[in-house]
Amino acid sequence: MRGPLRQRLRAWWEGYDLAELKRRLAARVANEDAAPSQHLSPRPAPLARAQAVPSQPSEPTNWTPERLAAAQIVWGNGSLTPRGTSQLRALSARIGLGQRSRVLHLGAELGGVASELQSAIGCTVLAAETQKPLADASDGRVRLLRAADSALLSDADFILVDGVAERGEPLTTLLRSQCETLVPGGQIAVRSLVLIDERQTTSPRYREWADAEPVRPRLRSAETLSRLVEDARLSVVAVSDISADYAAEVEYSWGGAIDRIRAMHRTAAGQALIPQLLAEGERWLNRIELIREGAIGARILIATRRDRARR
Repeated sequence: MRGPLRQRLRAWWEGYDLAELKRRLAARVANEDAAPSQHLSPRPAPLARAQAVPSQPSEPTNWTPERLAAAQIVWGNGSLTPRGTSQLRALSARIGLGQRSRVLHLGAELGGVASELQSAIGCTVLAAETQKPLADASDGRVRLLRAADSALLSDADFILVDGVAERGEPLTTLLRSQCETLVPGGQIAVRSLVLIDERQTTSPRYREWADAEPVRPRLRSAETLSRLVEDARLSVVAVSDISADYAAEVEYSWGGAIDRIRAMHRTAAGQALIPQLLAEGERWLNRIELIREGAIGARILIATRRDRARR
């Protein structure tokens, strides 16, 4: 049986009462369990696939204006993925960020996390993104970062890296250049999806999810991710599994988005975005189901710069 988010989306879109839908699902599962199984039951049809924008294999980047607008309805202005607000608060407290702190955010999307850090702490945040379409769409809030660029921010107290490793980009090269100006005692946090079960990459669900992503994922294992960070002359001091928190934030954010989608349905402009939102909802459902099945996970790595004498 699918999770509560899928139930809520289907209940809203298909016009069902949620309690009635749950009763129907429970009855169907009970009937399937009671019947002798000669073969695997077919997977239920994807959520409102006929209504949604058809999934196409991703180009090197596929962030259309409609997709950007739909994502921000769910994640907030300037964000296209979960912000991990609770993690940011814990990291800020651990590092001791304050109004005089200088933070570099790599993988900043449209600058949502950077804006949140600035408003919550008052620190200086430089947002940078390796995807040119996102930097271009940020209205000047995010700077385009290339692998050959020198350090963007001098005397950085903290460097936050989001999502860069998931796209197969040269993480080690980027970290080497951008960490050169990290202050003594400064820290780096790398948040990324990781591959847990490599066999799952050939499964229909994984392929469906990967094909629907704006940039096709190239996930690595947590061990490989740690090695890439270490190769940048950094020392990984902690690795935390944040998969459960990540999935919970996806559920929570999409749960709130359903109410906003319902309100949008009353206007012509809102109706135009609903097919894109449904396609996005299906993509995120597949992502968290892969997490809960143990195919992929979410990790945060904390690293410090090695003593120069040991380089």
